[in-house]
Amino acid sequence: MSLLVSGRIATLAGDTGFGWVEALAVAGGRVLAAGRLADVEALAGPGWTRWRLGDGFAVMPAMTDAHMHLTMLARARDQVDLSAADELEGYLALLRVAHQRRLAAGDSTGWLLGHGWSPAHIGGWPTAAMLESAAPGRPIALWAHDHHSRWASPAALAMAGIGRGTADPAGGLIQRDDAGEPIGVLSEAAAGLLNEVVPAATADELEAPLAALAADLAALGVVACHDPNELDVDAGIGVAQELYRRLAEAGRLPLRVHASIREHHLEAAIDAGLRSGEGVAAAMGAGPRARRLAERYRMGWLKLFADGSLGSRSAALLEPYSDAAHRPPTGGPAGMFVARREELAGHLGRAAAAGIAGQVHAIGDAAVRLALDLLAEQPRLALRPRIEHAQLVHPDDVPRFGQLGVAASIQPIHLRSDAAMARRSWGARAELAFPIAGALAGGALVPFGTDAPVEPIDPWPGIAVAMCRRDPLRLTDQPLGRQHAIDLAAALRSACLHPALVAGEEDRGRLVAGHRADMLVVPSRPFDNSADAAVIAQARPLATLLDGEPVFRAPEFDP
Repeated sequence: MSLLVSGRIATLAGDTGFGWVEALAVAGGRVLAAGRLADVEALAGPGWTRWRLGDGFAVMPAMTDAHMHLTMLARARDQVDLSAADELEGYLALLRVAHQRRLAAGDSTGWLLGHGWSPAHIGGWPTAAMLESAAPGRPIALWAHDHHSRWASPAALAMAGIGRGTADPAGGLIQRDDAGEPIGVLSEAAAGLLNEVVPAATADELEAPLAALAADLAALGVVACHDPNELDVDAGIGVAQELYRRLAEAGRLPLRVHASIREHHLEAAIDAGLRSGEGVAAAMGAGPRARRLAERYRMGWLKLFADGSLGSRSAALLEPYSDAAHRPPTGGPAGMFVARREELAGHLGRAAAAGIAGQVHAIGDAAVRLALDLLAEQPRLALRPRIEHAQLVHPDDVPRFGQLGVAASIQPIHLRSDAAMARRSWGARAELAFPIAGALAGGALVPFGTDAPVEPIDPWPGIAVAMCRRDPLRLTDQPLGRQHAIDLAAALRSACLHPALVAGEEDRGRLVAGHRADMLVVPSRPFDNSADAAVIAQARPLATLLDGEPVFRAPEFDP
């Protein structure tokens, strides 16, 4: 579609601010020009579509979720979502309903899978016996809210051969009672002990849910994501990687994806010639539209883990947890590293030698420091090295992100759900958490994501949280780390531009000449009320364009 848009357009040109212009010309999936209406209109031919937007509208670049577990979300569409409850009885009630539905359908032995429980809502670790009371005899595996612990039923533990004599795997912990018996919770690497028995989805089974999920994302203004892809444990390059590549080659990938691999896929990825930032062969020599569709897939990073999480109390800290005497953390008073330094360095080195960039999960300040040290030693490749989450960062390490060229991949929405727990677990140090403004001031890229399905897929509340440092809809909440708040223009750059730059896409994230025409039409109210975080949190696009083509349009929007 060749399109001329006139109105209020935020291009994000330059280093700061919105970069407002009057008009935009789009053809062949790219922006031809952006600037004064008279200048841009001269480029438009008689057959062009014209959108004349009034004062109530604005245009901005479309968003990229820099940390979204896309295939996990596709799989979870038919699983039990426990996040709707906030206490044990609520969890068990949801499981009883799911169990009874399966029984009514003639299924008495099939797996029940789900996610969303939290030990904070239970007052401690749950047990396998609790699951047995809700669904007797059924194998059940449920990821915690943070996806760092798994709650398993007695049948699931038995099928996986997990008992009193099962040793903790390296980087993992089987939670046990005083007698040494597993209680039913498997933390960090121990959660993987169920992988051999939990049924895995195939690429064919995921295609339809992926298309539905892409439509939901487009309605929120998201047209691209970086998928950390850590749940595929099969041989080869992984189900997710195969799915994205196959759909891109066929021209059916409904959004842009940078798909990462885990260490168990590394050798197969090297053998297959996968390189960070590269796509599929179909992108070469094809026609312009076919090439655009094929280019939606790109190989991402090697995803590694340095520590656990705040929710599972396994984030590795420089100093002990503030409440360790009352609520012992997983792995010790200061949390735990889930991999040895030498192991992480070896994986990163082998990947870099093959042209695969690294990303390291690090939530605690000790893990962040280690990850910065390791990534500083790596050569610069097509994609930027990055640290995922970077929730608690020692002040000495905040400027190192910019100095080393390491991206701080932060999900500000976690601040909304984690603030109370951070204050309990980290004490005064919690005010240092989520150092967005500090990292930006030091010259770092800070790409935003949601970490869905750990959090909802909606990016707008996270943008608002980055601005107000609290739940944007709860005015009585105290901001956490107010000194790291940013304004709307900076938050949109982290949501739209920084993910593209981290992924080596220098032609995305801005609406300037030569850039890909990934863009949104939104109500102008968020820009008119940019200090009102509640308005930002509830914003929704009226139209979403990917490669200059509409992929979402609200029924009430008539340009």
